[in-house]
Amino acid sequence: MTDPEPDWNAMPEEDFRRMLRDFIEAECPPELRYYPHRFPPEVSMPWYQALHRRNFIAPGWPVEYGGMGLRPERHLIFIEEMEAAGTPWLHDSGVRNLGPAIIAWGTEAQKAHYLPRMHSGEHIWCQGYSEPSAGSDLASLQCDGRIEGDRIVINGQKIWTTSAHVASHIFALIRTGRTGPKQEGISFVLIDMSLPGITVRPIENLSGHPDFCEVFFDNVVVSTDCILGEPNKGWAVARSLLGFERIWAGSPKRALKVLLALRRLMEERGLLASDYWRDRLAQAIFDTQDAQDMYSGFADLVRTDGKVGVEISALKIWSTATFQRLSELLLEVAGSDAVLLGDGASDLLTPYYESRAPTIFAGTNEVHRNILARSVLGLPKSD
Repeated sequence: MTDPEPDWNAMPEEDFRRMLRDFIEAECPPELRYYPHRFPPEVSMPWYQALHRRNFIAPGWPVEYGGMGLRPERHLIFIEEMEAAGTPWLHDSGVRNLGPAIIAWGTEAQKAHYLPRMHSGEHIWCQGYSEPSAGSDLASLQCDGRIEGDRIVINGQKIWTTSAHVASHIFALIRTGRTGPKQEGISFVLIDMSLPGITVRPIENLSGHPDFCEVFFDNVVVSTDCILGEPNKGWAVARSLLGFERIWAGSPKRALKVLLALRRLMEERGLLASDYWRDRLAQAIFDTQDAQDMYSGFADLVRTDGKVGVEISALKIWSTATFQRLSELLLEVAGSDAVLLGDGASDLLTPYYESRAPTIFAGTNEVHRNILARSVLGLPKSD
């Protein structure tokens, strides 16, 4: 019989931090640290497996599903320690986004089948939402699913699908109904990427990595048992997942990673003897702390109330804009050397390139500003 997990939330903060540092030191290879890109799964999987074995892969999941059950403030400490140690980014969209949705909406059979495989890394998931003509206006999606008895026949395309080229499964929004408002008739479908008729085409990003992909469905047949929630009612599931996604999109994780690199570079160059550069660093620290405080508040709201309102847009805007500002400051500090320090952990250009994408995905920041203006401030919609 294994010993029960300790109550991570009740553990003194210093003990919790020390426990995480000891674990990282023992399990995360130095050659994987501080790398600005996602490694291929075969490279990062030993670290994923170490997190899985220790039940650290899903810090926000309830304990009964293999998570740590961390409260938001303790979850932030978890993120801080992982970022400070430079642990690698993982192909973990399933754990971050889909897992909470399955816990909230899934049948017992779906929970039993998908959650353990997601937790162990046997299943690597990607998210099939955006389409060439449906980005921020996601409800306009047209990827077609024809329900025929106990199966769905899917035809259409998804785009900007992160990690699709390495994923074993995709969770996708599929239009299975054609009547009523455009939010109706959408089903949330869990799809095995090895099924016949699925084609993946990687899209190389500015930093030269194929993180995004196009995914094509040509008469792909899926069981209706793979629908999460009710058929034609997937918009409700998607909205809940978008809440989780916007919490994740508003995570201070990216800004923290750049802040650490910024501080190291300033120290190496002796810039902190200057009042000017100390002020610039202090502002970066304050902006990141604001993002952490907002993240903690919204994450706590999700945990206690199970949902967030349109105010979540403020978190998404602030955190992604902070990430972008810090990446620009990092290049300013590096100067012309930024183009020379372009490999492995020393790559300074990649954060600059990649800070653009978060202001677009999960709804562009312009769309979120309009949401706040109309729904929170009560401003009229412009003609």
